[in-house]
Amino acid sequence: MYASLRSRALAAATVGLALLCNTAIAQAGYPDRPIRLIVTFGPGSGADTIARIIGEKLSQQLNVAVTVENREGAGGAIGATVAARAPADGYTLMLGATTMAVSPWLQAKPPYDPAKDFVPIVKVAELPLMLVAAESAPYKSLKELVAYARANPGKLTYATSGKASPSHLGVEMIRQATKIDVRDVPYKNVGQAMTDTLSGQVSFYFPAVTAALPQLGAGKLRGLALGAVQRSTQAPEVPTVAEETGVKGLEVITWYGLFAPAGTPKEITDRIYVESARLVATEDARNRLRKTGADVALAGPQEFAATVRTDSAKYSKLINDLGLKE
Repeated sequence: MYASLRSRALAAATVGLALLCNTAIAQAGYPDRPIRLIVTFGPGSGADTIARIIGEKLSQQLNVAVTVENREGAGGAIGATVAARAPADGYTLMLGATTMAVSPWLQAKPPYDPAKDFVPIVKVAELPLMLVAAESAPYKSLKELVAYARANPGKLTYATSGKASPSHLGVEMIRQATKIDVRDVPYKNVGQAMTDTLSGQVSFYFPAVTAALPQLGAGKLRGLALGAVQRSTQAPEVPTVAEETGVKGLEVITWYGLFAPAGTPKEITDRIYVESARLVATEDARNRLRKTGADVALAGPQEFAATVRTDSAKYSKLINDLGLKE
């Protein structure tokens, strides 16, 4: 939906590596016992659903059980801390999300460093956010919202799914880029935030696109901007945040990918990457991932590691600038 053909090309390019990697690892006997796949969010979450799709397919391809273990709490920090401290032997993996590059910086003493304590193996999917407002709002686009906010400083409010959530930090990035004065209103869950957005109790909201599209289709919400690199085929009339702000590269997405504890042998992480690329290239896996609202967005170890480093630095600075550390 949002990703280019690069994912398919990258998956195809792993065939040669797969032959070499599979032979080397088979000789070493990996894997010869069940693999634990830690998920940093609870059962039924988007991350959990994606992890179970990946785990099921990996189990079939590796011929061993891949057991999903939910370790939720603290915005994903609890699960990430457990994974970071696990033995670096290839038998503990983690399905992480963008929040793993956010959560540690909320604490005065970060429990882990996302760029140093993990080996990024493969990014498998992305889920953009969509800025929305009630149909009755006096602005029909992000550009109009920015103009309205500048004419009415401090008047507009926006719903968030909690401190330092994607919906919160996403708006803060827009706020910094456009220099507008808006106030955040935290909610305990997406349902409450969406209800008050629909009624106009809050001026706008920046939820995951999966929460926004049904309301757009019903004519209850207006899409102001999409946090992806390119427009959605499901709502092509909604421009991207970069289009509306004129800030190239300004995007607000949640990515999902596999990690291993730092020190895990490269032969093992290469094997997991190859198998992951193979599975997301299958039509079944791609269709199942799309049903979660995410889009397949394959990135190999080096590209994914660069994303983690960039996001870690970006969100660390943003959290510091906003004074959000506990």
